[in-house]
Parts: sequence; structure tokens; C-alpha cells
Amino acid sequence: MAIDLTQLKNLVQVVRDLTDRVEHDRVSIAFLGYTDLMLNDAEWQAEVGERRSLLVNRPNHVKLAQVHGREDVTVVPTITSMLDALLGEPFDLTVFDFTQYEGSEVEHDFNFEIPEEFQNRFDVVIDFGTCEHIFNLAQALINVHKMLRLDGRVYHCGPLCWPNHGFYGYNPTLFADFYEDNGCEIEDMILSAHVIMNGKRDMLAFNGIPKYDRFNLNQSFNGNPDLLKQEYNLSVVAHKTQETDGIVYPIQRKYRDPSAWM
Repeated sequence: MAIDLTQLKNLVQVVRDLTDRVEHDRVSIAFLGYTDLMLNDAEWQAEVGERRSLLVNRPNHVKLAQVHGREDVTVVPTITSMLDALLGEPFDLTVFDFTQYEGSEVEHDFNFEIPEEFQNRFDVVIDFGTCEHIFNLAQALINVHKMLRLDGRVYHCGPLCWPNHGFYGYNPTLFADFYEDNGCEIEDMILSAHVIMNGKRDMLAFNGIPKYDRFNLNQSFNGNPDLLKQEYNLSVVAHKTQETDGIVYPIQRKYRDPSAWM
């Protein structure tokens, strides 16, 4: 899945917020999968200005732009060069994937437990469109939780409903119930979609969606049929605020009070 500008800005702000608080020298960042960074020249210029010259194109950037149907994209940068351009601050980067695409990735299948050497190691874990492709989704989330240091944050972004994009489409209660039961706070939840408006790419974003209660997209979008035609992502930021003795497998929130059903 390609990252979008809104998500990119949120990611940068999370990392910048952490740099003043971490006790170690560098913020440690993990990416699940080698994310395709699909911004056009105008978007990169607006975001990084003159530091755009720091972006290094991936060797297969032409093929990646074709795969994503982005004829307007000329630069698909490496994750390292993107972070250099955006942050301007030291960081440690680890990219995980089930195979090596670039040659620098740590090979690990997130269907299985993350090795101990990667546990309690990262300040930020970024999942831009990877976990929905992992069949053992529960284990993938457990791995992410174990990878986070105390006060670390995970940023998930994946499909609410994209038929056959991955194994799963996400509901807000998945992340809220899992992370809140395991020593974390949900800091943000956003529904977003790419749209073409006046011939330009833009991003629709909706805040304040319910974490647990059922909701109707038609009502959320005030009955606008054009909004219902879009493919929406769910973006979630969870903050690890306390250590836990083990992993809790959550019961969905709406079933926790038997008196509501009996």
C-alpha cells in the first residue's frame, strides 16, 4: 500500500514528538514492509522544500509507479532518504519483510513470534498496509506490541473495506480493544480516502469515528453518495503507556457486559 501525504505528516509529527523524550541517543523506527512512498513532485516540494534533493530513488521506482497507477510520480524514495529529508534528525531504521526486496531488510514472517532481539526495541512502529496481508493477524499485532518500548507508538493504516486487497478489512474496535487491553491508549483514529478533485489528487479525512459502537457510513458522510464510492483506509495511532505481564486476548467491547444481552 502506498503512503499518502496526510499519513506522512502524522508520522513525522509522532517521531518529532518523541525525539525530545527518548532517553537514548536516537529514535528507533521500524517499518513493517518496504513502504511505497507515492507523492508527486509538487507534494514533495510542499513537504520538504529544498531538502527534496536528499530523496534517493529506489531502483524499481518506474515499475512501482506503474503498479500503483501513478503516472504523476517521478520519485519513489528509499525510506532512509525520506526520513533524512523529513526529520533532519538522527534515527535508527529497521525494515522488516518476509523477503529482501532492497537487500537491507530484516527477513521475518510476522505470522510467527518476533525474535527476542527485536522486542522492547522501537520508539515507533509503522504499518502502512502490511498487517492486512498477514494471515495470522493476531500474532502480527502481538509482535508489534512486543516490539514497542514503553512510551512508544504504533501507526497502523489499512483498508476498512477493499474487497480482496488483503486477507482482512479493519474495524476500529479491533485496534481499540486489543491495544487498550494491553497497556496502550488510542491517540487517533481517522478514515481517509484518495479522491480526484478539480483534476488534482486530494485526501478526504474523517475524525471522531466510534471506537466500539456500530456506525453507518452513509450517516457519517451526511448521505453524500459520492463519498460512499471511495475506498477508505483506517489509520490508528496507539501509545504504549504501561508495561504488561503478558498479552491479553480481548473480548469485543460490546459483549463485555452480559446484562446488556440477558
